[in-house]
Amino acid sequence: MSSLKNKKIDELKALSVLLDSQFTGPFGLKFGLDGILGFIPGIGDLVTTAMSVYILFQAATLGCTPSTLARMGLNILIENVVDIIPVFGHVFDFLWKANNKNIELLDQHILNPRAVTLKSRFILGGLVVILFSLLTLSAVMSFYVIQWFINLF
Repeated sequence: MSSLKNKKIDELKALSVLLDSQFTGPFGLKFGLDGILGFIPGIGDLVTTAMSVYILFQAATLGCTPSTLARMGLNILIENVVDIIPVFGHVFDFLWKANNKNIELLDQHILNPRAVTLKSRFILGGLVVILFSLLTLSAVMSFYVIQWFINLF
């Protein structure tokens, strides 16, 4: 691996640590700027998400496969969707650590790209099956609710 590539990976790792695990709180809980900036309405989450997306784009330039990038994007998406929930979202910011997860995926990809790609495809495929199942269940339930409503009148 080239020294330029190593330097870029080291920079991404440092950014990930700053965002997710730079500081130690009570009971040894590691946290970073992501959790702290999340308390600034609107701007905090926007800034930390932009930095998370930067890590994702850099992983793409370092050669991560589309399925691995999608899995990394899913980590960011989960963090941001749960962050919408008042109070719980802030707690989740301190626990989920999407950037550290994504750096771990990047490291695993560099060591064994085929294994990470296959695992990522499996996880994403499972997610598609779950979402399709929920969509189907929703359609069936809607059909029965509409049928029940029509039979009411």
